[in-house]
Amino acid sequence: MARKSGLLQSIQIPVKGDINWPALSKFGVNIIDEIHEFRNFELLYPYLDDRNQSYLFCTTEYGETPEPFLTRCIRFTFEPYVVKDLAKIVRSYSKSRRFTFNSAEAYTLVAEASRGSPRLAKQRYDRIKRMLDYYGQSPNVDNIRFVLNKIGIYDFGYSAEDFRYLEYLKKIPASSLDNISRT
Repeated sequence: MARKSGLLQSIQIPVKGDINWPALSKFGVNIIDEIHEFRNFELLYPYLDDRNQSYLFCTTEYGETPEPFLTRCIRFTFEPYVVKDLAKIVRSYSKSRRFTFNSAEAYTLVAEASRGSPRLAKQRYDRIKRMLDYYGQSPNVDNIRFVLNKIGIYDFGYSAEDFRYLEYLKKIPASSLDNISRT
């Protein structure tokens, strides 16, 4: 599936199998998201040599991408958003949804629970809004904290499972992690 807008073209490629590229313009930018899920990287190499096409490969799992492929790419790492910026994003999003919170602290609470991700911040906002509507509660800090705890989101946006995993990792000697390989 391809979406095209001017020089920008987004192509959905299969995880396995051949690539069926749509007709590309003379010059263009091709965006491939979740590249770490792709399995036949060798199929991409000939396309990377085309000087008229640029490719943007996106992933949140850099370590899952093979080294020969990575050496052909330039890496840009984006840092997580700071809480202050996320709170602004949640505030703007809440205005577009016509359901605003009672205080700046409420937006900060949602931002802190989003692990630096605007997408997760919006998801948390939507879930909080639904729960507050369901319980008929006002959007104040105490009620937002109650909802976050009710859905299993605690300090810094971590779930109970996250905390159990962190406790488990604390028990493992650091030296035993040296020989772990990702496959």
